[in-house]
Amino acid sequence: GITRSLLGVRILSQGGIKQRLEICRTCDQSVPCNHNKRQACKCKACGCWIKHKARLRGESCPKNKW
Repeated sequence: GITRSLLGVRILSQGGIKQRLEICRTCDQSVPCNHNKRQACKCKACGCWIKHKARLRGESCPKNKW
């Protein structure tokens, strides 16, 4: 949207987001969500909320997995 454009936020493609989330889901640094244990919610390595960080093109994994 226009807010993202003004702030310079670049969102990854849906396929890229899905790939990152799958990598996080199988990582030993991920903390499962309370509502869905098969989904990774938070990263122990950096403290981020994975579903938000994985969407941002300019972000990277602190363990160099993506």
